[in-house]
Amino acid sequence: MEKFKLKRSAAGHVRKAGTPQQKLLFAVLRAFLSGIGAALLLLAAGAAAFAALPLPAAAVRPAACLIAGIGAAVSGAVLAVGIGRQRLLCGLGCGAFYAACLAAASAVSGELALTDANIALLCVLAFSGMFGGVLTALRSAPRAG
Repeated sequence: MEKFKLKRSAAGHVRKAGTPQQKLLFAVLRAFLSGIGAALLLLAAGAAAFAALPLPAAAVRPAACLIAGIGAAVSGAVLAVGIGRQRLLCGLGCGAFYAACLAAASAVSGELALTDANIALLCVLAFSGMFGGVLTALRSAPRAG
């Protein structure tokens, strides 16, 4: 009986890696979408919890601050893993980006008041992004074979 060898087409099975700029762009896009997705899911869960449970209305702002921080941490972690180096700076960049977006949205709406709560939220976003980057740096490296 004859043995058949399968030939693989080089064009059909080989994927080009892409330029470093494309890799960076996709890592940033993936980080942004994952952080926003995590925040949206948690905001939906939080809204359901506040609607179903007798929680005080004063807890809404701290809960939203916590959820925004988790979203920034997820973005920082995903970007740090996607880039693979300078993980703390990746996290800080994500947190600073979310803080800048919040400050810009507040300024456009005309409600940029530098109160303690608003400054605390900006700091939470920046430090949460750094926390996400640090978490990826702290995990142990995979062992070979």
